[in-house]
Amino acid sequence: MAISRGILGPPVLERSSSLAIPSSMSRFLHGGGDSVRREGLCLYADPLPARRSRTCSSSTSSSKRKVAVVKAAVRERVANVAGAEDPVKLKVRASVTIRKKAKEDIRETITRQWDALSDKIGWNVVLQLVSEDIDPKNKNAKKSGEAVLKDWSEKMNTKGDRVICTAEFTVDSAFGVPGAITVLNRHQKEFFLESIVVEGFPGDPVHFPCNSWVQSSRDHPKRRVFFYNKPFLPSETPPGLVKLREEELKELRGDGTSVRKLSDRIYDYDVYNDLGNPDKGMDLARPVLGGKEIPYPRRCRTGRPATDADLRAESRVEKPHPVYVPRDEAFDELKQGAFLAGRLRAVLHSLVPSIMATISADKHDFGSFHDVDSLYKEGLLLKMGLQDHLLRKIPLVRQIQDSSQGLLRYDTPTILASHDDRGLNGCT
Repeated sequence: MAISRGILGPPVLERSSSLAIPSSMSRFLHGGGDSVRREGLCLYADPLPARRSRTCSSSTSSSKRKVAVVKAAVRERVANVAGAEDPVKLKVRASVTIRKKAKEDIRETITRQWDALSDKIGWNVVLQLVSEDIDPKNKNAKKSGEAVLKDWSEKMNTKGDRVICTAEFTVDSAFGVPGAITVLNRHQKEFFLESIVVEGFPGDPVHFPCNSWVQSSRDHPKRRVFFYNKPFLPSETPPGLVKLREEELKELRGDGTSVRKLSDRIYDYDVYNDLGNPDKGMDLARPVLGGKEIPYPRRCRTGRPATDADLRAESRVEKPHPVYVPRDEAFDELKQGAFLAGRLRAVLHSLVPSIMATISADKHDFGSFHDVDSLYKEGLLLKMGLQDHLLRKIPLVRQIQDSSQGLLRYDTPTILASHDDRGLNGCT
């Protein structure tokens, strides 16, 4: 053994059996070595014999200094990486366009004033952004903090048919692109939401076309969801929007139960079983249209109770109660005004010829196309030459003629409007 020690030397034998590592290096390699190895560093211990005390002490001190320098560098690098990955808070701004009603009754005016007062004390409109991405912590879509509409009470009392309110959100830089926005109306009155534009994210502003009535949370506690104007196939829907899309589809389809309210927006269909009224007499009973054999026509399901005389028939809605249609499909004020004007015009166009045919025994045939053209220019009564004759007998017609002369004229057809003094000109 002594001969082998003399030939091979102590380092070789000690390395073959067990390495003699200083305690300081052992603590470094076993305790703090993981962070160093993660950073791609490699340190080697000097396997010198213990009897070389001077060399070992100098090697140990230099190793300690190297370890201290390496640990400091590793800590600084880890701190820099952690600081770079911390999300940064961003402030984004949403512009909300709301359409006001042109005419309000006393009840609606009082409700609007009450909503303006309650908005100042916290009962306001709340918005929240929903990202396209999934939060890896809870496996749900990323959501921003809630934000309220500002200056509601001041802007809703101004003149004009539209107002623009603002809201500010605080999101992380890792939030991603907002794919949806939720709206909760804590007021007592519904409002018509036209659009929402969100600015502050990288890239172009995000547009949310709405064009829908947002009901009060008392009638509909759930939040309304609006998606941005980027279409997707069902298989390409972003993961953060899949659940919201499914819930919105269920909300629109309904569950086929309960009675529909005017504030609902459910597109559920049923057969035509309310055409008659057998409760007033069996002669007023009507057959059911639609079903499995003939699925069309269909109507929106209302869920009204059945009649007493016929359980297959649904009870009717009599005036002045309105018939249910989804809230977003109901006529707005402009469309309702145009519809009423067209109905009045149709009644007058049917009423005046009937009156003239009943009172006057003369025949008033058209002699030429010029007579037809004059009918649109001069009006129905003036062309027939019966104005004085009729007005002497029927004072009501004089009132109609004086007050709504324009309603007695048809709109000139395009083929009759394209003419000159020499007649029709099809080239103009």
